[in-house]
Amino acid sequence: MRISAIIAAIGLTFGALWAQHDNDLLFGRDGNRVEIIQPQPHPIRQMSSVLGRYILDIGLDFYFDYNTGLPDLQSCRIQQVWISPGLVGSKSGFGNLFCESGCANFFNLPTNNTPHHHFIFAVGSPGVYVWDVRGVNGVARDGTALQDMPYAYRVYLVAGNPLRLYGAVQPAQGYQGNLYDLRLTVQLRQGSTPVAQATLPPNPTALYPYMVGFNQPAGAYTVVAKLSKHLSRRVDNLSLSSAHARSWEFTTLGDLNGDDVIDDADLLQVLFAFGTSDFEADVNGDGIVDDADLLIILFNFGAVGEGAS
Repeated sequence: MRISAIIAAIGLTFGALWAQHDNDLLFGRDGNRVEIIQPQPHPIRQMSSVLGRYILDIGLDFYFDYNTGLPDLQSCRIQQVWISPGLVGSKSGFGNLFCESGCANFFNLPTNNTPHHHFIFAVGSPGVYVWDVRGVNGVARDGTALQDMPYAYRVYLVAGNPLRLYGAVQPAQGYQGNLYDLRLTVQLRQGSTPVAQATLPPNPTALYPYMVGFNQPAGAYTVVAKLSKHLSRRVDNLSLSSAHARSWEFTTLGDLNGDDVIDDADLLQVLFAFGTSDFEADVNGDGIVDDADLLIILFNFGAVGEGAS
């Protein structure tokens, strides 16, 4: 069923809900930049099951000063930074606005002379989904042009009752870059056989830097976590029944091609990009491919990730 049909079918049921504001993303200013004033951080949101889909209403609005009753902003753009595959955000009269591919992935406040808008986010399968956004192109109430939000604001959406893992993500001590630029993949295995996995950027500003969900039965699993440019970590016989806290510390840098071993392929990638700002070859994330990256590869040469099979 098309998302637009679902929205039409549930419009009357959820009309009253759309008027609520407790978890709306309220865009305002913090000094000279755009900021989401509240909620900070965003709480975990449970999606509702409707007509064979899981849906959640997410509202956007300006932050209004309690003393003056006036909004912080004249205008801003809500720009999507990341969205989980399968998650789609739609608005009646506008269609699909937020998705992994093929959507505008932005929305301007105000639109139709109002900053207050609601969107229906929908998925077809149980799991944990992510929507990361930031405010850009902001203009303050007094007409001042504001700097863009420097980070991605995360909303976690839970569909159904998946097995969940959540916690912190710590890169290797020598990594100097932005953690959000990396990708964390968490995989469930039964024995040596992968049965499910999820990938997302770790977000230190969120309620949990990572949370993933798996539509799998409760039980004991081997869990393997892999962070970009790092060797994997593993925990065996982890008993999962609902939500489980598990933080990851990645200790070994140098796996640039993601094969979970530091070898000639990684060394050549650094050598071919030497002297450039190539992010993929920049082992320590300091913005330049140089001797420091080469030394990390050489020092860790031959190391293999815990999850390598």
